Amino acid sequence: MREISKIIERCYDCELCVEDCEFLKRVCKTPRELAEKFKVGFFREKIRVPYSCNLCDLCEKICPEDLNIGKMCLEARQQLVKEGLAPLPAHKYVKRNQEWSLSRSFALSLPDPNTDGCKRVFFPGCNLSGYSPYLVIETYDYLRERLAGTGIILGCCGAPTRELGEESQFEEMLEGLESAMRQSGTSEMIVACPYCYYNFKHYAPQFQMRSLYEVMVEVGLPETKRTRGWTFSLHDSCKARWEEDIQQSVRAVVKRIGYGIKEMEYSRDMTRCCGVGGVISFVDFDLAKNITKRRIAEAPFDILTYCGSCREAFAREKPSIHVLDLIFNPNWVEDRIKPPNKESIRRENQAFLKSQLESRR
Repeated sequence: MREISKIIERCYDCELCVEDCEFLKRVCKTPRELAEKFKVGFFREKIRVPYSCNLCDLCEKICPEDLNIGKMCLEARQQLVKEGLAPLPAHKYVKRNQEWSLSRSFALSLPDPNTDGCKRVFFPGCNLSGYSPYLVIETYDYLRERLAGTGIILGCCGAPTRELGEESQFEEMLEGLESAMRQSGTSEMIVACPYCYYNFKHYAPQFQMRSLYEVMVEVGLPETKRTRGWTFSLHDSCKARWEEDIQQSVRAVVKRIGYGIKEMEYSRDMTRCCGVGGVISFVDFDLAKNITKRRIAEAPFDILTYCGSCREAFAREKPSIHVLDLIFNPNWVEDRIKPPNKESIRRENQAFLKSQLESRR
């Protein structure tokens, strides 16, 4: 396996990444030690170990050799799937959610109902749709007003399937999305979710992508009533770690609507994971919880996110809100203390969103 060999050959045993990673602290003293264990089949004996990494890429940013333990863990997951040893029974919930996201209960592709054409599509992703169908509808209406001919596609980018190591299933999901894009008659996509943006950039380069927040800065923001005196701790999604344009656009949006930002110590390209990444909570809930709590402890103010999954992770412990709430949700002050949605509510929200969009035909 390529990543194992790379780490064994190039790791300095400097321990910088271990000092900053709750996962590595539990399993090794240095990445070289872990890679050497993986080389002799340790990941087959302790299958939960490669599935306990957030895949957040912070180790690569810290490492003087740009080594990425997450890539090694993902390779191990892929190998385990090929050998029929994974996914694990605990991952049945992930697989069930993926099946739902691809089912007729949620999946949808529609042109702009006003023009019956499609110059581009808005892809909100499954997490934002499960968090708040209202925000998706309001954002979509705003985009159609500013950019006539904007269609919409509901579905999942396949991130959880990729993180399970199921390569062939992930490729099938991307092929299904590519087919929907072809039928819409465009390759241009406005993406709301950092996870979706990351996946498409790395695995579906045929899509001409733009972040929703970059588009908002360009076409102008809707009028919104500001609730004065609010400053937030802004959390950057780990999947936006390498996307300076997205980071800057989000900050520009927040500034334009009149709110303050307190930068967290670990932010932008050095951001830490919210605890949801890598689907680790299904094999090590306590580890995921500790990662979330550590991140929350770094935020002196209410947390502001631009990822639906991040918002839901933080909402268990601290008032948290999505950037789009500040723009489109007049009740965001009350909603920032709402607990995360149960899975049943997420599905109801996704199904409701589809029904509302279909009623406009």
